[in-house]
Amino acid sequence: MDKSSCEITFKLGSAATVPGEAVLVVGSHHAFGNWDPQSGLRMTTDEKSYPVWSVKLKVPEAVGALEFKYVIDRQINGEGFCWEEGENRRLRFQPGAWLQQDTAFGCPGSKFTEDPRTATPAAPLPPAGERVVQSQHLASPVDELATTTEGSDAPPEEKSMASEPHLRNVPSAVSVLQGNTMQRLASLSAFDTLVDDAEEMAALRAQMEEEAAKLEDRPVRYGARHLSTPIVIVSSEMHPWSKTGGLAMIAGSYGYEFAFRGHRTMAISPMYDEYADCRCIGSKAIELCGGWHEVRYLLHRKVYGHGKVCDYIFVDHPCYRHAEGIYGPPGGEYTDNLFRFALFSLAAAEAPLILEIDGSTYGQDVLFICNDWQTGILPVYLLYKYKLHNTYMNARSWMVIHNIAYQGKYSKEQFPVDSYLGLPRTLAGNDLQGEDMHLGPDCINLLAGGIRTADRVLTVSPNYASEIRSPEGGNGLHELLQQRGNELRLAGILNGISDEWSPATDPKIPRNYRHSDFEEGKRVCKAALQKELGLEVDPGACLIGFCGRLCYQKGLTLIMACIDWMMHGQPNRCQLIIMGKGEHNLAEQVGAAERRFKGRICGYVGFDPCVERRMMAGCDLLLMPSQFEPCGLPQMYAQMYGTLPVVHETGGLKDSVKGLWDDSHIDVATGFLFSGFDEGALKHALYTALSTFHQRKDIFKKMQGNAMRMSFYWPTAMDEYEKHVDWTMESWASRKPESWWSNHG
Repeated sequence: MDKSSCEITFKLGSAATVPGEAVLVVGSHHAFGNWDPQSGLRMTTDEKSYPVWSVKLKVPEAVGALEFKYVIDRQINGEGFCWEEGENRRLRFQPGAWLQQDTAFGCPGSKFTEDPRTATPAAPLPPAGERVVQSQHLASPVDELATTTEGSDAPPEEKSMASEPHLRNVPSAVSVLQGNTMQRLASLSAFDTLVDDAEEMAALRAQMEEEAAKLEDRPVRYGARHLSTPIVIVSSEMHPWSKTGGLAMIAGSYGYEFAFRGHRTMAISPMYDEYADCRCIGSKAIELCGGWHEVRYLLHRKVYGHGKVCDYIFVDHPCYRHAEGIYGPPGGEYTDNLFRFALFSLAAAEAPLILEIDGSTYGQDVLFICNDWQTGILPVYLLYKYKLHNTYMNARSWMVIHNIAYQGKYSKEQFPVDSYLGLPRTLAGNDLQGEDMHLGPDCINLLAGGIRTADRVLTVSPNYASEIRSPEGGNGLHELLQQRGNELRLAGILNGISDEWSPATDPKIPRNYRHSDFEEGKRVCKAALQKELGLEVDPGACLIGFCGRLCYQKGLTLIMACIDWMMHGQPNRCQLIIMGKGEHNLAEQVGAAERRFKGRICGYVGFDPCVERRMMAGCDLLLMPSQFEPCGLPQMYAQMYGTLPVVHETGGLKDSVKGLWDDSHIDVATGFLFSGFDEGALKHALYTALSTFHQRKDIFKKMQGNAMRMSFYWPTAMDEYEKHVDWTMESWASRKPESWWSNHG
């Protein structure tokens, strides 16, 4: 442990809970939710430890005194949160490892009060390889799912739109800031629990590479030619500091992966909150919308060993400290978002030029990786604000599209290109031109500007790169993307998954296993999952899982339409676990189905990353019948654990799952795909999957082995990224800065 960091273990004796409830530590530090119980530190227990609850927290640096209380989460019973009464408990973080032990919920008199020296230091931790992690005791099944509407990810045309055109730039459910602490609402994914400690990440990668070295068919790593090119990642979200969905995870992974490959790497994001272990290293006055605005740059360094470092830069300005989330309150968007992200893009463009880190700046010969519409204007600024004045002449830029449904559309009349954005109207105006059913031609489209002016356009899967070039999938930008494809400057790369997604090392599952013993490992995990979620412990039943938002886009309407058929309409036994939260009507349908088929269907309230991991290990099939899915991650996790996905043939699902279309595909098949987003197609795929599980067990086992041999880890994806780095840096810039006519003549 770093000498300046603090590690504290909370232990509380509390028998005032029933199965499904949990105890939280909520207090005046962002690690404890800044008094927001939704974001508090969740304690765990198990059958052996109960009624003692515990949780361990590592803080990068001492943060001084704070106050806290214990809170019982009784949302599962519709009772909200139960706060302990009396004065706040108090403690002070100091460097070292400490034990905070309290006797009972609601009883004052913490042993660890103002001075940590009055507490008993915790025993030294054993080496990472020798640690034993207790299994979390899962909640019992519930009769009704949550009735919240948060988390909806329905396509834009199916959402209830506000009258203002600018409200379409963000999903209807976005992250919210409660007590200045972000609570993710728009995505259900286990990336919230990913390891972000630099030493642990490096150790996991070393272990993964050691395992890969044993494979006879291990692919040869691509020999990149431009590792000396500095990489500058620019994203409105960055794991683990800010997130509303997969963008944060991918941007954070870019920072680690490019650094691990050997690039000098900078990852830039707005500073939405006070982040630990950051120091100010510079400031810059930036001209925008007719005035000057000073931003500060704060640095957080992650050192991965062997000279591999990522410099995380946070741009600080009052406009990023809104109280209700990153992009706006649920269902809306902040009115100053164009200013916020234009300022952020300009600040990001300045960072490599002015920030001296380790004795030098990054300089001008860099590659900018811009992500989604929030940074779409950055390539436009590079072209018309910098290259036009002989700066960044050898720099290149990528525009990475994570979700083309959101494009950053604003009124050109309300936000003039010249007076507001500071760009030459006759040049940049055409590149930023968009069209919208509400705005008509009076439209600025930030994503379109990035697509037109970036040196290369990438998406998060090869099939999604193909889909967005079609009228059905391009959301109005298909012709522009077809043009970039014809120029050979558009491609898709399937994202990777974190090194820790491995059944051989996962501490959250009842039994670890590898390819050599996966049958026994999955048998143990399946029985434990059935028992803990209140299902009949039946090894012969096909256990099917779904984990995601309860919304149309994720295919919940198809699943609900198939439930009676699954339970009655075919002769083979099956069970179903649905975990998620989302639309009210779908939540009610899932609750009703669980009541009708008690012991065969489990509806799990909310989202628990521990349960998700156990589902990956214990289920036989994973349902992902999404209407569209740019990349998708659960289908990759599932295959690593030998659980076969049943997926709609779209986006990254088509790229990552090899279907059992007929017996000629047995040697490569890893799941079951269906074409056409309808109930009949899903039933056909499920029938094939269930009949294979029950009646062709040797083929099902073969497919499980195929799935576990798949490689979705980042080093494989990074080979493709490095190829595009080489092609980008060795090609002419796609646009010239001299004039509009030089690019459109």
